[in-house]
Amino acid sequence: MRRIIKVLLVSIVVGLAGLAASSTREPWGVYQGFPFPYSYPNPITCRVNPFNGCGYYYDPVMVVLNCLFWLGTAAVGVSVISMLWIYLAPRGGARQPTSGQTSQK
Repeated sequence: MRRIIKVLLVSIVVGLAGLAASSTREPWGVYQGFPFPYSYPNPITCRVNPFNGCGYYYDPVMVVLNCLFWLGTAAVGVSVISMLWIYLAPRGGARQPTSGQTSQK
């Protein structure tokens, strides 16, 4: 069961990375959001965005997908570091004192 979960998580990360690589670049070569394009310039006919004043429109769905991508990437990174830490940690750990080592009053 653990192997299935591991393969599923790896495939999700690889799939999101592929999706990011295919959808990040705009036709004119400008990156507007990484890994997903979540900001678009407003057309000249539209008013300036009152929330930021820069004339950009932010797609809320893509902003949420961007946050989920980075949350998933962080979770995978922490999991890998945790598994490596457990694997490389000393096996003995703290030893319990034997009866000859305890102090008697």
